[in-house]
Amino acid sequence: MKQAFKTIGLISKPKANDIRQTTRALCQFLAEQGLNILVDPETAKHTETLSDQICDIETLAKRSDLIISVGGDGTLLSAARSLVNTDIPLIGVNLGTLGFLVDVSPDDMNNKIKEILDGHFHAEERVILNAQIFRQDELIFQQSAFNEVAIHRLQSPGLIEIETFVDKKFLNTQRSDGLIIATPTGSTAYALSGGGPLMHPSLNALVLVPINPHTLSNRPIVVDGNSTIDISFSQRDKHEAQLTCDNVILPTIREGDRVSIKQHDKKIRLLHPKDHDFFEILRAKLNWSTSP
Repeated sequence: MKQAFKTIGLISKPKANDIRQTTRALCQFLAEQGLNILVDPETAKHTETLSDQICDIETLAKRSDLIISVGGDGTLLSAARSLVNTDIPLIGVNLGTLGFLVDVSPDDMNNKIKEILDGHFHAEERVILNAQIFRQDELIFQQSAFNEVAIHRLQSPGLIEIETFVDKKFLNTQRSDGLIIATPTGSTAYALSGGGPLMHPSLNALVLVPINPHTLSNRPIVVDGNSTIDISFSQRDKHEAQLTCDNVILPTIREGDRVSIKQHDKKIRLLHPKDHDFFEILRAKLNWSTSP
């Protein structure tokens, strides 16, 4: 039985001319399937769509049954954050480098997307984080993150001092370059570079990975996915810190600010080809199981 995907929204990597051929080929293929196509203004630069097919992300989300991201993982991350309050499923066409999330290749794009449109796909829900910054107990900013929330030292050679609480229970105080709080999806991204463990995307868990901690025994720790992580600063040297959600930079963190991180109420729904295999992706992307 076919799925009710009648209107397809396309979101592509911004300011990237190398995606034009793939994006145009995808539009042509979808049109041949008798589907309605909507594109955001950036994607329209790479297609030959009509003016009534171009709309902003918010309108595209309201009118589409399915979103296809064309680019790398970063493009899909950006799309996911924009669509977090909707239930629209996402497919990723990979024109990036690693591509842990976008697993449809341009070479096999038509066949794989046709299978998905015909209802033959593997669907999964991925958790997304919500980070809030409180200053004097007043919420001043919040942002969602698909991969991770990261706190870094800002414009200083010195370390920042972080106090971390899990569900209001004190975990530790650390002097370091910062801290990464990652979802299972994000465990293959920045957190992996910091020495964190790989987590299967089906796990309901979060991982806290210190960035260059001064105390060598300070190791990554995995906590329950429903936990609330609170972070505060006791800066002896009056340093400031930078908070990022995926690749989005948030306002500077000051001494006395509190950052609260927990799962978003909504989840991101990804659609993969039927033969999707997380472990196969790990082997391919991380160059496992190859001869020396």
